[in-house]
Amino acid sequence: MTAPSWLRSQPTSADAARTLTGPPLPPWHVLLVDDAPEIHEVTRLVLADAAFSGRPIELTSALSAAEARAYLAAHPGTALILLDVVMEEDDAGLELVRHIREQLDDHDVQIILRTGQPGMAPERDVITRYEINGYFLKTELTAQKLTSIVVTGLRTYETIQALRCAQTLASAPAVNGTHAVIDREREQAVRADLEAAVRADAMVLHALPQIDLASNALRSLELQPAWPAREGVLHPAQIVAITDDADVLLALDRMTLRRACALAIEHGKSGDEPAPRVSLPLLSRRLSDEQLVALVKDALAEARLSGDALDLQFNAALLAERRLAAHALQALGVSITLIDFGLERISLLDLEALRPDRIRIHANFVRDVARQNERAVVARAIVALAHTLGVSAIADGVSNSEDLQFFRWEGCDLGQGDALAVARRV
Repeated sequence: MTAPSWLRSQPTSADAARTLTGPPLPPWHVLLVDDAPEIHEVTRLVLADAAFSGRPIELTSALSAAEARAYLAAHPGTALILLDVVMEEDDAGLELVRHIREQLDDHDVQIILRTGQPGMAPERDVITRYEINGYFLKTELTAQKLTSIVVTGLRTYETIQALRCAQTLASAPAVNGTHAVIDREREQAVRADLEAAVRADAMVLHALPQIDLASNALRSLELQPAWPAREGVLHPAQIVAITDDADVLLALDRMTLRRACALAIEHGKSGDEPAPRVSLPLLSRRLSDEQLVALVKDALAEARLSGDALDLQFNAALLAERRLAAHALQALGVSITLIDFGLERISLLDLEALRPDRIRIHANFVRDVARQNERAVVARAIVALAHTLGVSAIADGVSNSEDLQFFRWEGCDLGQGDALAVARRV
């Protein structure tokens, strides 16, 4: 079975990462807790060659909740737990969840319950009473679904760790200037790694399909770039939080645009009509509007592409700063996506003035929308607002068939997430 593109890195990324100074990127620690040996064999077979963000997945087995407790006490950095419910006791799995969250005080590790006896732990009761991140029947877990669950869990854990890192840097007090010295040393080390990544053309690349919910056609690809460094793979938000070196950020943007154009050319040759746009973020903040427009125009010209090959992602604050540049790019055919909609305050007058082509609904208002009425109300309002303004709405983080059906019923234009990742491979 060929792994989906959002699980694979570009051929150069893993090898190039090893050329950087410092140790190789550490693996993701995933713990499988189940008293059935055959479950371990199948899971290990499915995840044998899996990787995420340029890091391999290291699967460890525990045949009981007691074994899992011992392992977790010695491995506090575990990212994901695939957990059976009924083992040495009928509620052994649920008691392990309680132990992890309350005794170990670990609220970051992602816990996915997998049960073959749903009558012993009804989904609604478990999700309400226990801090878990997913619930699945073993009978519904195909190889593709299992891979999707693991990648989703690791992506969430990675995001949580990045946020904690940023919060620590922002809140740590300075002691006789020590904090400032550490920050400068860390920034210099990160900058050196990023410069090495530019020289090696090293990028961990994921392309998430954005699917037309009415026709199931592939309409665009969200490029999710990351760059290897000694402290792990760095994503755009982390890089901007660590360094504002204009030359480094510009070099990374040029690399991202070059990869985006290459991806657009590749899919343009695939026969898809129309060819999917490639949506990407940019890091540079110090460029003038004219320089930003020139940067994108140069990349398109080099690749011999028209503007409708690309889409640029902006949050509300950045789009307000880049309004003139955005309008100039739209005149070239480049579309603009307003991301993370729903998290930031923005007036209707501002939204109308910014005039994005697409609004991406933040995943917080998408996950479990079919089961949580409050989220359903917000998501429905955002879709209606987008259509009132004449722009497309994108549901980000559609993870199950019920949520997918909700957004189809509501007339949402596009969707992305695990429930749609298997629809089309890129």
